[in-house]
Amino acid sequence: MPGTITTIDASDNLFVLGETLRPLLTNAMGSSLEIFDTSGPAGAGPPPHWHPWEEVYLVLDGELEVIVDGESHVLSPRGVAHVPAGVTHRYRNLTEAHFLTIVTTGKAAQFFTQVSNEVEMSPPDISGVVRVASSHDIEFQL
Repeated sequence: MPGTITTIDASDNLFVLGETLRPLLTNAMGSSLEIFDTSGPAGAGPPPHWHPWEEVYLVLDGELEVIVDGESHVLSPRGVAHVPAGVTHRYRNLTEAHFLTIVTTGKAAQFFTQVSNEVEMSPPDISGVVRVASSHDIEFQL
């Protein structure tokens, strides 16, 4: 299988819970990893949730609070957080933030795309996000 070459500018802009996610690499492209260029304003981020795939956040700019299994950590540029599969977690942008979201095989790209296309985000329709999440093996803890 050939490799995948892309750029951030060539990626779709998916708007989810106050953030822009640009898929750089997805399972649909033949990869076992998915990588998203993620950015958003202070205060943005998902509520507590879990899913059956691992997730990694690599902060490029700004500050991100990551809460994994109830333990809070503040990440600055070059900080990395790993979330094991099946563990409840959330994050919140403490400032305007830019980071990479990296996930193992799962349904993240499908979920982000469907939410961006089908769920109102101004203001976010949380019940719509939860409805879509249930079909992608994601459970929110509201």
